[in-house]
Amino acid sequence: MRRKEFIDIIINSISDKFDIYHNYWFKDKKFVIYAYCYNHNNRFETSGDEAKLWDTRCFEHLFFINCDNLDMESLESLKDFAINSIEPHFVRGDGKSPVKHHLYSHISFIIITRNKPSSEVEDAIRKITWSKSYMFSAKGYCNLKMACVTPREYSVIANENAKDIYDFLMNILLHIDHYEDD
Repeated sequence: MRRKEFIDIIINSISDKFDIYHNYWFKDKKFVIYAYCYNHNNRFETSGDEAKLWDTRCFEHLFFINCDNLDMESLESLKDFAINSIEPHFVRGDGKSPVKHHLYSHISFIIITRNKPSSEVEDAIRKITWSKSYMFSAKGYCNLKMACVTPREYSVIANENAKDIYDFLMNILLHIDHYEDD
């Protein structure tokens, strides 16, 4: 199995919940895959907007990166790009605050590498704790999830926010019989 096939397994697992875009460009960065999920929950909805008692909107923006090596400079650049470019555009729509009834947004990265990152990079990934609340959480919050997977090493490294992604990727890795690199 190659990295592309590994990505295909992930895509097949999430395709019923996410809209998936291949070779997605945003500003000057190319992502192998961009997957977008939007959950809308109306409780006690009647005929008009003014009568809604409970309305929430939840989003997940999942970006896939395929690279040979992940170094400290690339990781810091990616984190900075997520905070200063992706969050303002994808979460706030280039405005001051998110959409009405926004509950949360996750900006998630799955970085698939050929070579396992150094211990310094592993520690840096685990220590990423970025999150942001809007209007003291009245307009919800956003957090950053970061996971790096090296399939040929059967290794997954993730920050605390990405615990669900870590579990998902480990489950996939544990069910792969044999992995061959490109």
